[in-house]
Amino acid sequence: MKLKLLALSCCLAAAFTAQAQTAEVVQPENKTYKPTAGDITTEVSVNLEYGTFLNGGQLRVRKFTAENKALRLGTSLDYTYSKMEAEVYSSTFGISLAPGIERHFGGTNRLSPYIGVELPIGFRTSKYETDHFTVKGSTAYNSLADQANFNIGLNGLAGVDYYFAPRFYVGFEVGAGVRYNKYNDIETTFKRDFPNSSQEQEGYHSIRFYPFANGGLRVGFVF
Repeated sequence: MKLKLLALSCCLAAAFTAQAQTAEVVQPENKTYKPTAGDITTEVSVNLEYGTFLNGGQLRVRKFTAENKALRLGTSLDYTYSKMEAEVYSSTFGISLAPGIERHFGGTNRLSPYIGVELPIGFRTSKYETDHFTVKGSTAYNSLADQANFNIGLNGLAGVDYYFAPRFYVGFEVGAGVRYNKYNDIETTFKRDFPNSSQEQEGYHSIRFYPFANGGLRVGFVF
């Protein structure tokens, strides 16, 4: 599905480029569509598979320090509370920040390709509780489900923005990165069968390399 979405995005970008070049030949445009130094953009993602906004829950803001350079910050926040029975519930909380920088290239009057890097940082907590025991660091007993963790990574990325109108654009982005995860210990404290006793599963570390493609188009505005 990601390959199909990427192929669709590439086709859209090619069509936008052809349209922009044709428009410039037939009737040169004097308007400035792309951001200039000092402009700020904000954007969300539209998931092409499900037709929803906020794919992955991330919002992104960019500040253009020059016509071809921008600082960026992506952020996401999520909280889930699930109550299965009267005395059984689970909860998770996660937050992430992804500061970065972009270098934009000429493209056309409306098309703005770019490359960049970002440094995603995040953490997640989780809990599972019944009237018999409490689990901190997971959302199930004796399980690694939604294990609490801290993570940090480094992503290289490439993307393109197309400005349909002044101060309004769509775009897509692909990249590859490496991420380090430090998973927390999982501690289970018993309330009834073995009061005041507990057991612990030791956390662990992991490093992962991964390519990625946003599962949709980015839609943004310039302020």
